[in-house]
Amino acid sequence: MTEKSIKLGTLIVVIAFSALVISGTSIGIWIGVRNTSHPNLEWSFKISGNIVGDDFNITMSELLDMPAITQEYTIRAKTNLTNIYTGAQITQLFTNIIDIAPTAENVTFIAWDGYAWSFSISEFLNDETYILAYAIDGEYFDSYLEDDIGYLYLIVQSTEDFPWNGQRSIKSVVEINFE
Repeated sequence: MTEKSIKLGTLIVVIAFSALVISGTSIGIWIGVRNTSHPNLEWSFKISGNIVGDDFNITMSELLDMPAITQEYTIRAKTNLTNIYTGAQITQLFTNIIDIAPTAENVTFIAWDGYAWSFSISEFLNDETYILAYAIDGEYFDSYLEDDIGYLYLIVQSTEDFPWNGQRSIKSVVEINFE
């Protein structure tokens, strides 16, 4: 090989690499390497309302220590999106972590922007498929805002009463309130 052809080859490699970086596609994604570490293990969400004891927070680290459920879900709204979600099973959270007061009947999941949806507690205790997801297709959710808000996604199945589960599957959960 001549010196000219080596320089040309090097230039082509540099241009190709630069094009990948500039276009927003990093080499790690290009070759299939994924970042599977959660960005903030100290991030927490609030548990409040009709519980035994005072309101408290659960950190992402504590949530990740719970047994994980990985399952395919379809979120039905304007469009149907099917993905593999990983998260903590709500029945485990409600029975092993949160001491719900016996008089509590409903639970409301609240998103960072104030969007909320209330459910009967029995709906969660009778369905082991509902999860508080922290990953989609093997990658952790990023925070929607720079303030580390919104790592969790409540995933609920479609039901006979609610075949369109999109409005009930809450993105960016920051609080769970019992009533």
